[in-house]
Amino acid sequence: MKRATVHTPEHEELVLLLHDLRLEAGLTQAEAAAALGRPQTYVSAVEVGRRGVDLVQIREFCGIYGLTFPVFAQRYEDYLSRRESKRRPPRGGRKAARSA
Repeated sequence: MKRATVHTPEHEELVLLLHDLRLEAGLTQAEAAAALGRPQTYVSAVEVGRRGVDLVQIREFCGIYGLTFPVFAQRYEDYLSRRESKRRPPRGGRKAARSA
């Protein structure tokens, strides 16, 4: 049976880390997408957790964000141990803005 990993706390931490790494690299979603050869909507879908990513895709993100996979893995473990997503308010979007 296939596991729906995009609905786990671990995936929530992964997408938060990818978002933070993009910001640390000083890139917009459009710039990151261009570097990956993908549309901006791909990066957006990954960062909000609507799209899963595999190890090869993670390594591609690492490459454009300027870090090695071992450094990424350690950062991810740090996020998991601290549960970073629980320490931050939810990110707003168009839906959040409409309901306000």
